[in-house]
Amino acid sequence: MDTCSTYHVCPKRELFASFEELDGDLMSMGDDHTYWLVGRDTFRISMYDGTLRELNEVRYIPSMTKNIISVGALKAEGLRETLGEGGLKISSGSLVVLKSIRHNNLYYLTGSAVTRLASSGQFSTRS
Repeated sequence: MDTCSTYHVCPKRELFASFEELDGDLMSMGDDHTYWLVGRDTFRISMYDGTLRELNEVRYIPSMTKNIISVGALKAEGLRETLGEGGLKISSGSLVVLKSIRHNNLYYLTGSAVTRLASSGQFSTRS
């Protein structure tokens, strides 16, 4: 989870449910690297308690190495962030929507990516 990123990002095309190609959009990172935004879609997450959540407008950037959840994009949707000793929580009212743990000054989501299995329509989780 990233408090400075503008977009949610995923480098794995197979994790998107469907796909909208983007033409010519760029994303600049804090280390001055620029990445091409190839597409965008909805991304599904299975949370630590088994609840399924969706992130909208997730950008597909195949040259990235990690998924990024943008705290700023979540706040723009009206969600609230709470930073504590154990990690970062994203809430809607009293409901905790996303939860992360802090490790080596980074925040890792306590959940896993969900992908639709092409042949069956069933869902599968990936860490």
